[in-house]
Amino acid sequence: MESPIIHRRDFRLRYYEMDAYAEATPVTILNLLEETAFSHCEESGWDVYRLVSEGYGWILLRGGIEMRRYPSYREAFSIESWCSGTKNFYGTREYRILSPSGELLGFARSLWLFFSLERRRPVPVLPDIVEAWRPGGPPAGDLELGAVEGPGPESVEASRSFEVRLSDIDTNGHVNNVNYLAWAIESMPPEARRQAKLTRLRGQFKHEVEYGSTVRPAFRAEADRCLHGAYATRPGETEPYLAAAAESVWTPRPAPESAAAAESRGPSERGRTGETSFGQSRAEEVRPDPRRARQGAGGLRRGFPAPSDRSLALPSREAYIRPGGQP
Repeated sequence: MESPIIHRRDFRLRYYEMDAYAEATPVTILNLLEETAFSHCEESGWDVYRLVSEGYGWILLRGGIEMRRYPSYREAFSIESWCSGTKNFYGTREYRILSPSGELLGFARSLWLFFSLERRRPVPVLPDIVEAWRPGGPPAGDLELGAVEGPGPESVEASRSFEVRLSDIDTNGHVNNVNYLAWAIESMPPEARRQAKLTRLRGQFKHEVEYGSTVRPAFRAEADRCLHGAYATRPGETEPYLAAAAESVWTPRPAPESAAAAESRGPSERGRTGETSFGQSRAEEVRPDPRRARQGAGGLRRGFPAPSDRSLALPSREAYIRPGGQP
């Protein structure tokens, strides 16, 4: 069997791609995975514009990601991607997220459906695409691409909603893949997101969402995971439907180091731990000084409580659900 063609993109985390902790947001990582896949298609001669001109497209059916560490502000990292297999209407894509030193920051897997834009139904993957990608190689990790069931409509947050904008629509004429998962993640209670970070996510596309629809997030905490959903209502209708579902695992953030403790270690020791100010850079990894992460760049982390000692055996219904069952 031939080795797959592995496509690589290099990135450096920019200010608008990070969160209040000076790390990449989950949505940033998902967008960069999609960008890497797009450029792989472009390099192979089958970019989205050629596909559309010939009446074809790809739909993301299921996907998952596991992050061991999120890149910090200005940190360099790369994403490798390859097609591990194709069968009939389907293609499986793998991703690895790496530091310059080769540290595995995370990995992702995705299952795609090849379809006809005119007929709006699946068609076999074109032989020319299979030949260009040379599918093969192992999965990027142990994430399964099985079905994902979201929370029921009783978990919908009636007070929160998103209206689908034109900027949410992609080249296939429907909501971009990443937006579905972004809406689902948005259902996580804010207090939980401040105390924990997303480490594992699996999602599934259920139904297409049109421009002008209203989307409401849904959330339910279980013993070992969170269930998320994005329920959409079409313009002029009142009955919501499940557009996307996801399940996630979150782990507690380490307690932030006090400024006094950081200062007591001295510049040389701080340098060994990889700390640097936002305005500096290194040949390898760039991590912000914890004092800057709390105080710099417009007040990062200002007013955020330190993580509690309570285990976030995430998720804990008692920790994240207020009386009455609402997050």
